[in-house]
Amino acid sequence: MIEQCFARTSVITQLQRGPLGSHLNALATTLAQHGYAPDSIRRVLRASDQFGQWLAQHGYTIADVDETLVERFIRTLPRPPVGRWPKAAAGLHHLLRLWRQQDLLPPHPCPSSQTEAAQWLVRYAQYLEHVCGAAISTRTAYLRIVTRFLAAKFGSGRVQWRTVSAQALTDFVRQEVATRHGGGQKLPSVAIRSLLRFLVFSGEVAPGLEAAVPTPRQWTHATLPCRLTVEEVERALTTCTSGSPTALRNHAILLLLARLGVRAHEVAALCLEDINWYEGWVRIRPGKTHHERVLPFVQEVGDALAAYLQHGRPPTPSRHLFLYCRAPFRPLTDATAISRIATRALMRAGITSSSRLGAHTFRHTAASQMVNQGASFKDVADVLGHHSLQTTEIYAKLDLEALAAVALPWMGDAL
Repeated sequence: MIEQCFARTSVITQLQRGPLGSHLNALATTLAQHGYAPDSIRRVLRASDQFGQWLAQHGYTIADVDETLVERFIRTLPRPPVGRWPKAAAGLHHLLRLWRQQDLLPPHPCPSSQTEAAQWLVRYAQYLEHVCGAAISTRTAYLRIVTRFLAAKFGSGRVQWRTVSAQALTDFVRQEVATRHGGGQKLPSVAIRSLLRFLVFSGEVAPGLEAAVPTPRQWTHATLPCRLTVEEVERALTTCTSGSPTALRNHAILLLLARLGVRAHEVAALCLEDINWYEGWVRIRPGKTHHERVLPFVQEVGDALAAYLQHGRPPTPSRHLFLYCRAPFRPLTDATAISRIATRALMRAGITSSSRLGAHTFRHTAASQMVNQGASFKDVADVLGHHSLQTTEIYAKLDLEALAAVALPWMGDAL
């Protein structure tokens, strides 16, 4: 494989005769299989050869290599600009990973000194997943808040649940609520109550303590969901029309968000087998509501997906629909990454707002357009995957034409 990476025979001979010559060919083959460009493979091979030369000069063998030894090697290299690795160290993690796969190095050591708080977080995460069946996004949000609660209450010391008082719970929740706005103000209360139910389930605290957790007052449908105009949606879509693999992928993602109103984590979970090209529908896997649904996609969405699959998606054994556009072409399974794609498209289109813009903005827009076009709330709820019609009711406030027909005359001018 090395012969295919370098044109000069002298370079090939030098690498093959080096201390790691017998390992570089397997390294180059592995990188090529993962889709790395030839320039990247050559850079990694040169860095690995220099590392092998350094090991031989100091009398080290592969069995001596660990993170400390790699850091010692890096300190001997010329210091690069801030925030960048030296060229001779770039890609060494590929070599170390190959050696671990070949059992030449021990696997990454597991942290043996894991704090008691971290152990409780692992148990709580398992409870949310296996007992409650919470979606990934819900588990992530709850764990983030519970992590801050454990840090504030116990730090790195011993976790003593019996010492948690109602006042401590109230103070923490109020502090969290003060940093939030809108619907997010209820999340700290819900997360802490979930933690207390887990502790009751585990026998750590007695039932009833969850009643001490305050709930911030929030009027139902007090705010309007942030939505875009038709013209703004089209402007955002035109930011991803360059034809590059990244643009093809992002254009398909934005169309799924804008035309079908799917959630970010639902886009991230899509796999190739979720699309039925003959009948023209896409399957949305169970998520927040634990219900699978099937949505028809319009010609525009199908064309964008086909263009990405034919001209933008790199060859890979992964069955996930959307992938990162740089090697090793990992599946794009992070909902936050999907939302960032939406946010960047809106910013490039010059769309700014005091509200937080992201993937959910397209979802609100799709829902309001369906309502304004005469769709029933039951139809909108089925498309969006709402478990209750009460969740869909907020979009009634966006049907401005229907509201104008029933609005009472304003008497202010007569006063």
